[in-house]
Amino acid sequence: MNKQTAQTRLAKLRRQLRRQALDALIVTSPANVTYLTGFLGEDSWLLVGPRTVLVTDSRYIEQAQEECVGGQIHQRTEPMIPAVAGLLNRCKQVAAVGIEDTCTMAQFGAIRKALKNKTLKAVCCPVGPLRQIKDTDEVDQVRRAARAGWTALARALAHLRPGLTEGELAGELESQMRRMGLRPAFDTIVCFGPNGSRNHHQPGSRKLRKADTILIDFGVRRNGYCSDTTRTFAFGRAGDEFARAYEAVRVAQQAAIERIRPGAALKTIDAAAREAIAQRGFEPHGHGTGHGLGLAVHEEPYLAKTAKGRLRVGHLLTVEPGIYIPGRFGIRIEDDVLVTESGHTVLTQDKQFGFSRPELSIL
Repeated sequence: MNKQTAQTRLAKLRRQLRRQALDALIVTSPANVTYLTGFLGEDSWLLVGPRTVLVTDSRYIEQAQEECVGGQIHQRTEPMIPAVAGLLNRCKQVAAVGIEDTCTMAQFGAIRKALKNKTLKAVCCPVGPLRQIKDTDEVDQVRRAARAGWTALARALAHLRPGLTEGELAGELESQMRRMGLRPAFDTIVCFGPNGSRNHHQPGSRKLRKADTILIDFGVRRNGYCSDTTRTFAFGRAGDEFARAYEAVRVAQQAAIERIRPGAALKTIDAAAREAIAQRGFEPHGHGTGHGLGLAVHEEPYLAKTAKGRLRVGHLLTVEPGIYIPGRFGIRIEDDVLVTESGHTVLTQDKQFGFSRPELSIL
């Protein structure tokens, strides 16, 4: 992030604070701190008021000095809450203070008690609406993360063999990410056979068998930004039911993606995927059809039955319908999609990577 981008984001946030009659905001969410300053560290809060101050400690001071372009840096030598309250108490221009409502009740109570002659109000994530619309650099980070993910997956699949466990494959995939100087965006999900029906299965000791099904849900974090992709395929010849279910999910995902454009209602995209699966005789997925993606793996907007709102240019979200048959298999296909002025662009293009495993079908 450059200084101009940080200043633009902070200016937008300050306009929101003025509309809420707030003189300052305490930002506690690491992703929001990153969005406003470029700082990628943890356990650091940001004060946005007449000045912008990143409050951190000796563990992160060098990193902050290198990365933070969105404000001044204050190295605390006391616990976070007294340090933050002390800075605010010394600022006479600040009377009304907001804090993100993701803080704990204990934190809220301690800060309110420590503030002198100031009011404290929990506010519903004012940074969230700003983060929904991605700029060109943010899109580029996600695109590059996705490309790195495909490279890591191709290298991990080279180790695929009967007897390999889910945990071993997940570990190899994450190891390949780290060899590229990156890290997983979340704990990699690897499911063999019937474990695929568990949406967020934790890779275990189940070994890969011939004619098994494989579901891999993985993501890469690059400069704070996440990719999130799922592929499902068969190790050997796919059975007829698996092939029919896979085709239903593929068609459902395409139906949903085709409806992605500025102004499209979120719930209609979700409905398109579910209808395509139901029309082919399968029970649609119980989870949402997709979610926003950026500095967090799951963020607004969400594609769900009850979702409100419409897509805007710059929204970046996953599309991930699925079919899950307990005791048999699970199928999910997930891609990252950007809303553009003319419609949409799929960022997770994997065909160019040429997985050279002839025994893998329906990839």
